[in-house]
Amino acid sequence: MFVRPSWMPQSQQDVFDIIQQNPWGLLVSNGENGPDVTNLPFVLDAARGAKGVLTSHLSRANAHAAALKDLQEPALAVFHGPSRYITASWYPSRDMPPTVYYSAVHCYGSLVFQDQDQLHEAVENLTQRSEKNIPQGWSTQEIPPADILRRLPAILGFELHIERLEAKFKLGQDEPKRDAMAVAERLLKSESPGDMALGSMVYRYNEGRE
Repeated sequence: MFVRPSWMPQSQQDVFDIIQQNPWGLLVSNGENGPDVTNLPFVLDAARGAKGVLTSHLSRANAHAAALKDLQEPALAVFHGPSRYITASWYPSRDMPPTVYYSAVHCYGSLVFQDQDQLHEAVENLTQRSEKNIPQGWSTQEIPPADILRRLPAILGFELHIERLEAKFKLGQDEPKRDAMAVAERLLKSESPGDMALGSMVYRYNEGRE
């Protein structure tokens, strides 16, 4: 990933926040005919290891699952934070070209496959995390345990132990401060949650600049 010094995250926690707030990611690995890519939900355990551990699963019917079992190289998980096309009309002097503000995280690491008990625990954890903010959300307790257990052999659970963590927070830090702050002001006035989240990041990453 190309990351200018000004686009570096301010902390590893900022990187973890992108993953935890945007857990729907891409798993990428080398395949026989080119990259294998699958969209998956991930759960990050930031307390494990120096850079954290990601947990996910995919269908064994997916050819990617079989390829992962023979993988010798690191796998890659990709996450995207809020992003937005930035029109030049938002800049005070309108003398800068348009661009895109965004954040992205790339996690490289080796895979460790789960046994059925570990997979069961991971699926339960994922369900609880996904349902926690839904009013009267669903629980696995609402169906017989056998209905969960009989499905587990059909999925491959794994952990990605992060060995290399790359992050890019392109939020106007390499542009004049007045331009970046004008963009932040526009985004914070939006009714879009994504725009407001991005605006908050732009403001925080530029407010201390000279």
